[in-house]
Amino acid sequence: MKKIVWSLVVISILVLMSTATNINIKTEKKNSIISNILNNPPNKPTVTGPTSGKAGTSYTYTATTTDPDGDKIFYCFNWGDGNEMCTDLVESGQTVEATHTWQNKGDYTLTVTATDEYGATSEPATLKISMPLSMPLSDNFRIIKPRNGIYLFGIKILPFIGQIVIGDITVKVNAPEGVTKVEFMLPMACGCGKEVVYVDTSRPFEWNWNKDFDNSKVVDEKITKIYVKGYDFEKLEEYGDSISIFKVKV
Repeated sequence: MKKIVWSLVVISILVLMSTATNINIKTEKKNSIISNILNNPPNKPTVTGPTSGKAGTSYTYTATTTDPDGDKIFYCFNWGDGNEMCTDLVESGQTVEATHTWQNKGDYTLTVTATDEYGATSEPATLKISMPLSMPLSDNFRIIKPRNGIYLFGIKILPFIGQIVIGDITVKVNAPEGVTKVEFMLPMACGCGKEVVYVDTSRPFEWNWNKDFDNSKVVDEKITKIYVKGYDFEKLEEYGDSISIFKVKV
């Protein structure tokens, strides 16, 4: 008889626990649905930055907005040239910055949206941008090393269609008279621009690439690209060149 009583007690407890669990699950689902229904999207962002410039030059833009519910926000910048980047979550009302380089002449529309941490997206903000100028093309400004070869610790060991670099290398640039400054750049890991990794202000223009960079910031191994930009301050001209490489760290 006692066993039967205890069995009934245990069954009753299990039934109560199951009922309470179902109630909690239903309550959580209900609260989630209510939260989604009541969640408001962020307000339309305000976007500022240059509306014209020179193709091949980096420009910085800012965006800011607030969320009616005080939720955290992330921003997405669509640059109008097939590239897009999104920021991390930031506090409502915090201003963010993003940098981009349009490689070709043309008219572009920058579109920025703000999305809160629950997925509600704002009305898009747009900014018309014109890149009427491009860097002058010059056979006298170009990367001459590495080029068309396999390089082992800076020494060209085999000719090759393309560039394979194993270990350290000195990147060399040929520049026309008048150029007094050359910037060496690598692609940013976020895909949102280029990072200047070295600046040379005297001839011959060279960069001794003998260090590893933070992979979360720049792409410096496997398939990557070297960008260079030269400045002639007297003529107010800029020159540019780039070359794709396969980089092997040793």
